[in-house]
Amino acid sequence: MKKKYFGTDGIRGIANEYPIIPSFLKKLAYASFEYKKKKLKKIIIGKDTRISCSMIEEALVDAFLILGVDCTSIGVVSTPILAFSTKKYKYDLGIMISASHNEYKDNGIKIFNNYGEKLSDKDELLIEKFLDINLNKSKKKGTFVEKKIEIDDYGSFLFNNLPNKLNLKNKKIFMDCANGSLSNIAPNFFKDLGANIIEYASNPNGTNINKNCGAMYPENLSKLTKSNDADVGLAFDGDADRVLVSDENGKILNGDDILLSIANYLNSCKLLKGNCVVSTVMSNLGFRDYLKNIGVKLYLTSVGDRYVIEKMKEIGASLGGEQSGHIIFSKNGFSGDGILTALFLLCIIKEK
Repeated sequence: MKKKYFGTDGIRGIANEYPIIPSFLKKLAYASFEYKKKKLKKIIIGKDTRISCSMIEEALVDAFLILGVDCTSIGVVSTPILAFSTKKYKYDLGIMISASHNEYKDNGIKIFNNYGEKLSDKDELLIEKFLDINLNKSKKKGTFVEKKIEIDDYGSFLFNNLPNKLNLKNKKIFMDCANGSLSNIAPNFFKDLGANIIEYASNPNGTNINKNCGAMYPENLSKLTKSNDADVGLAFDGDADRVLVSDENGKILNGDDILLSIANYLNSCKLLKGNCVVSTVMSNLGFRDYLKNIGVKLYLTSVGDRYVIEKMKEIGASLGGEQSGHIIFSKNGFSGDGILTALFLLCIIKEK
């Protein structure tokens, strides 16, 4: 059965046009409640910097509160931080309001289960099945709280997943935050590790997310990394579940390059679970040949990180990713994470 609203990465559309309108969003909340067999007690909501995020959040919260569901808003965070928080703080569902790398006029919703993992196709089909059901409203009204997330918890989680301790003292990093989710998080995070950060596109105004910046503009990353004499350049997308990297000479490392570097390192340390990697049919032939030459088995899927994740779970792989820059580690809830990917690559660079 084909899905009507959910795509490869949640539900997306032009904000204030169907289906990204309050009436549909409230139905989506009701459907999610029914999907959880009415055992949905508390949810957590994060968002990127789009001007339409508040409208979407208000519509969802209004509906969930009527159903007796407690709602916690953690404000502007990256998708991986939302996924991490859903699992860490034991929420029944996590909802990220974002259209990732799209322009500000678009927006969308990604739903995560209590393990901090994206819903499966089967789960999304179930939610769509309940979209037209009229529920009896709960007699108990839910509560709404705004909470500032503890970045230290997330940081500890990231460092525990790195191959070795990382100190970035005397490292000069050009950082393009895409005027998105990490604008007020990533620069300070890397500064705390001792890095000298050159900030770029870190002043969101609601309409400039991904505008001529971020992971969709590798030529900017190349040029500005080199012109600023940086040791490395990082460019996140709007919700920071992926990153592109530039070396000091302006050479861009895309998802294939990054995935290959990490796979090669883990393989050499005998830390690559199952001695395999999962990627998509978009991966290039050089990438495939190199993995074959070092004795690492490659599994290919359809395009979309959800399909990479499904295959990783199926075969017990610890590493997967896409050419677009999504790098997925099984240890972090199978969520693409731009910061973790960058930290992992910097660890390898420092060691080698």
